[in-house]
Amino acid sequence: MNVGANRQLAGEYGGVANTDTSAVTGNFQRIQCVTACTFSAVSGNITNFPTSVSIAAGTEIPGVFTSVAASAGTFIAHNRMY
Repeated sequence: MNVGANRQLAGEYGGVANTDTSAVTGNFQRIQCVTACTFSAVSGNITNFPTSVSIAAGTEIPGVFTSVAASAGTFIAHNRMY
């Protein structure tokens, strides 16, 4: 059993909440839309990430992300430990 992976999935490593249009940078494992979000720039392992499209509140997007910016909405970028 990989305890670290379970902790990571549970969100134990925290995250960064963003309520403005500035980018957050780091090593993230998931983006969670707190309100409806329109992302302006996303760097990570998802090709053709949908920018300029409204994503519903409550949506969680798994992946590996290093930079996330939204032109509208509030999101949490959950930290990734490895």
